[in-house]
Amino acid sequence: MKPETILFISQATDIAAGREIDLCIADGTVIASGSAGTLTAPEGARTIDATGLYILPGLFDLHTHISITGKETGYCVAAAAAAARQGGVTGFQCMPNTSAVLDNGAQITSLMDIAAAQPGISIVPAGCISQNCEGEQQAPYDTLRCKGVKFITDADHIPHNLLMLYRAMKYACELGLTFALRGDLPQLTEKTYAHPSVTSYRLGLHGTPSCAEEIGIETIIRLAGDAGAAIHVQTVSTAGGTEIIRRAKNEGQRITAEAALHHLIYTHENIGDYDTNFKTLPPLRDRSDCEALIAAINDGTIDCIVSDHTPRIPFAKKQDFCSAPHGMIALDTYLPALYTSLVRPGHIGWQKLLQACAVRPRQLLGLDVPELREGSAADFILFDPEGTTEVTPVMLQARTENTPLLGTTLHGRVINITEA
Repeated sequence: MKPETILFISQATDIAAGREIDLCIADGTVIASGSAGTLTAPEGARTIDATGLYILPGLFDLHTHISITGKETGYCVAAAAAAARQGGVTGFQCMPNTSAVLDNGAQITSLMDIAAAQPGISIVPAGCISQNCEGEQQAPYDTLRCKGVKFITDADHIPHNLLMLYRAMKYACELGLTFALRGDLPQLTEKTYAHPSVTSYRLGLHGTPSCAEEIGIETIIRLAGDAGAAIHVQTVSTAGGTEIIRRAKNEGQRITAEAALHHLIYTHENIGDYDTNFKTLPPLRDRSDCEALIAAINDGTIDCIVSDHTPRIPFAKKQDFCSAPHGMIALDTYLPALYTSLVRPGHIGWQKLLQACAVRPRQLLGLDVPELREGSAADFILFDPEGTTEVTPVMLQARTENTPLLGTTLHGRVINITEA
């Protein structure tokens, strides 16, 4: 939406409040709101008849990777921002394993200068736990904090030097930083590629045992508890992991957790005959694990659903399964995929979805949650539940195709208010 444009939205269904509303927006700010039929469009305003459309707070993704090997950082940030807007995401936290890792103030500043040029999107940097994400030397935490960092993480890896991690927790907890860590026991997961199952046996792939993740989660919980640090468990994939987190929360531990969308909807069976688009970290698990994760979102054990958006150049995913990198892209199709796979079938209601994908992520980062009231930022999207989203190579913003959704049609369509 151009700064001088006044936008009047009529008859939109406010999912959060369960009512139809009218809304007037100018310069990116809500200047008037009320029940449907109570407002009149200002003279010269552009009007959208939103009958049948839902108005939702823009989603916020707590776990986005932007790096694409061979692409410069500016391109990667712009591509991720465009993908996010298309998928109904108006903000995301960028993991620090970019082409130049975010382990110092200069790199954070450089990234944020690029991010500031992206319209309609808020990008928050996560900082590194260790220098260059190598797991040995602590990064300068106070410098990172002063640059706006709230979460520190070595992205896909837990530092192998646990003494360094423990000392880092003792130090950084005084700065109010949260440690975002994935449960892992590298001694059990090195050179493993899939969940141990009939699929891994049939394909001859070494299995990544669930207990490796669960032992890893127990370890970081114990370290953080002793150090007094807050932790956020990344990409939980097992039923056992949810039970460990549930118990820790009940005991008063300072712990939050996330699950990636693909761990909620896919299983190891989707790998088929070595489809590398289904190679993820952690690997896709059993259907019972998917069900346990969904139950944990519904009861609040898992705080957030994340995309774990990981773009890969086409060649990388065309390698054999063991050599191909893990990860799939998800931002481009995020809200339609959530709606198609979770909301429409009745696995998760709209209120839970918005809590996990819009409200809670912002709360964890200390950000304002969008509200439909006068004076608030117009950080909202429109969603057509009767529309469709065709997943084609052209619509994928980073021009990468590492998604199993390519060639499918999803239920629902995002309409970004800032671009209306």
